Amino acid sequence: MTNNIVKVLQRSQLSHSQADVKHFIYIHSKWLENVTELELLLTTSNNSYRATLKHDEIKSAAEELEQPYDEFFAECKKALVTQLGLPGFDYELDEQQPCFKLFKCTGYETLYIDLPLRKASNCYQMLDAAIESAQRAPAAQASTTGETSEQYNELRTQYDQYIKDTKLYKKKLLQKFILLMNSKKERIEELERKLEQCNNVTANADTIEEPDQIEDDDDDDYGGETQVMSQRELMHERQKKAQNKE
Repeated sequence: MTNNIVKVLQRSQLSHSQADVKHFIYIHSKWLENVTELELLLTTSNNSYRATLKHDEIKSAAEELEQPYDEFFAECKKALVTQLGLPGFDYELDEQQPCFKLFKCTGYETLYIDLPLRKASNCYQMLDAAIESAQRAPAAQASTTGETSEQYNELRTQYDQYIKDTKLYKKKLLQKFILLMNSKKERIEELERKLEQCNNVTANADTIEEPDQIEDDDDDDYGGETQVMSQRELMHERQKKAQNKE
């Protein structure tokens, strides 16, 4: 069982001659297993009313509106226990034909609750509920403060642990990066040494081949000139022999 007492704005339609004066409905609701007992006080007349809202009636209304019962029930309860009313809802207490109506106004108007009222001789029970609610408030606030403090400490611990883990992870990544860079540096130095060795071997080979090539060229030239001179001498000898025969 839960008890709630709230103040909501009374729905009204003003004419041009009326002043814009806001009137309120005080609603005390006692939520039982199968019914909800309501006490209402209208500030325009200070009249008090009582009503009994059966949960079966809420179920029937949900079926008529083709809405899931649990969602519809939760929405109705929230509208009746929210201080200053739930946005999107209008509250109307009609004293001509005593009834309480709850409308949902989202683009179009939908009647959620239409409840007949019984006039009450006094509002003592509502006052008692208000006093009881006021007495429970400090304890609830202290409990909430304690829970908030515990939540803060828990979040602070999680935050500190997260910062610690992040720094450790960054340190490990930096160490891996340094090892990788050193490995790459050693590989580059090794390749540079091998490249330098290859360049030295190539340079030495070129130095050795050049004298041999020059010597071969000299031999070829020498042999060619000698061969040419021998042929000339042979031709002269043949000419001399031919002249002698003549």
